[in-house]
Amino acid sequence: MDEASWTKAMKEGSDALLRTAREKLEAADWTSAESLKEAVLAAGEAHGLKLGKAQAPVRVAVTGRTVGLPLFESLEVLGKEQTLARIDAALAKLAA
Repeated sequence: MDEASWTKAMKEGSDALLRTAREKLEAADWTSAESLKEAVLAAGEAHGLKLGKAQAPVRVAVTGRTVGLPLFESLEVLGKEQTLARIDAALAKLAA
């Protein structure tokens, strides 16, 4: 986990966004990067955020950095179990 990326992405309300994103991703179709994008977009919209702002905390929670490979394809390759586990770990860190 890159601490500078963590600090940059994890703003006030990131915990609520991550919980919603986790819920949406858990219900998503993991055979399609587009479905994962729609899940994160729906989570962002639920919190009044556009996709760019919504995906930043998800990217850092899952990849540990603010920049990297395309997020939704990365989630698809990483898989549902690992992605959700990493979001859970980020939520635990935010709660600490």
